[in-house]
Amino acid sequence: MTAYNVADYISSSIESVIAQTNENFNLIIVDDCSTDQTQKIIRTYEKKYDWISVVCHQENLGVSAARNTGLAKASGEFVTFIDGDDWVEPNYVDHFLTTFKDKDVDMVTCGFFNQTETGKTKNKVVKRQSSIVGRDEVVKQIIKMTGSVMGYTWNKAYIRSIIQDNDLSFQTDLDLMEDQVFNVEYATLARKFYIDNVPLYHYISRKGSITQKFAMENVRDVGVARMKVYKTIRDSSRNEKD
Repeated sequence: MTAYNVADYISSSIESVIAQTNENFNLIIVDDCSTDQTQKIIRTYEKKYDWISVVCHQENLGVSAARNTGLAKASGEFVTFIDGDDWVEPNYVDHFLTTFKDKDVDMVTCGFFNQTETGKTKNKVVKRQSSIVGRDEVVKQIIKMTGSVMGYTWNKAYIRSIIQDNDLSFQTDLDLMEDQVFNVEYATLARKFYIDNVPLYHYISRKGSITQKFAMENVRDVGVARMKVYKTIRDSSRNEKD
């Protein structure tokens, strides 16, 4: 879990993780040098629960660096990512762990609710669908701007050894779409993918968040990210042909 100045939301996020029906996991919270009460709140949870650990950056380095810190501290077989101002359904973890156990796949996805701060859901919840797909199809779904997969990391779980063995990390020169780049890089190194649209993650669209801001730097990030994505796809295709 990554956190930066989310004192008003972090408790709800952590409480949703505490409420998981499957308790076979550890929670790493990386605070990216918050200036509000976020660190105080997460330290309180760390003292109360031995399966929660906290890492605090000494300077604000961005969400990519925070996720990389979490990956470096992780020791489990599987990993997923949660933003500190969102929350998850009680069967979020169980969905991932059970699917990895029952299916021979390298990535598991779930659907999500796109909600406003007042709780209004902006996306339509559709009939549940699930399938196991190959690399080409999952990449198409990751780079799409619609659907239940897309480029996010918080609605996906990964095999940590694939990340570790291939030195995958989030690119710290991007403030936007860094997760899409990571997902495409991961997908080109994996084999099979379980796609499920059951909504288990609540993404809260907040005013003032980086994804809500428009700036020329963000336009640059989108362009750079797309170049990285298509280069990864092109290089992967060439390697398969060789």
